[in-house]
Amino acid sequence: MQNKLNEMIAEQKDFQKNFFNPDSMTEEEKIKYTKENILAMHRELGEVLNEIPWKIHRANSKEYSIEHVQEELIDCYKFLLNVCIIWGMDGDKLYELFMEKSKIVRQRFEAEKDSIA
Repeated sequence: MQNKLNEMIAEQKDFQKNFFNPDSMTEEEKIKYTKENILAMHRELGEVLNEIPWKIHRANSKEYSIEHVQEELIDCYKFLLNVCIIWGMDGDKLYELFMEKSKIVRQRFEAEKDSIA
């Protein structure tokens, strides 16, 4: 799995070299492209919602395609990968930090689960 994640990051990094070189960005460029990618990801997240009947106050009779939802989710993920690449994360680092954060979240949940309504 980690090799596949590294492949995905390498593919995305190679494509991004059409727009910027993630290996030689200034701090100012990192901030600029982080903002641009987060705004783009925000827009893509809206497109996910456009694909599904999510409004709880409406009759949810809208037809939707799982394939279209998945395609929009990949668009979101690609922009998130761009931000990870900008900040120097490869697949190994992403995995390491994900697992560390998951452990912290689980510990918090265990400590607080009796207080959660």
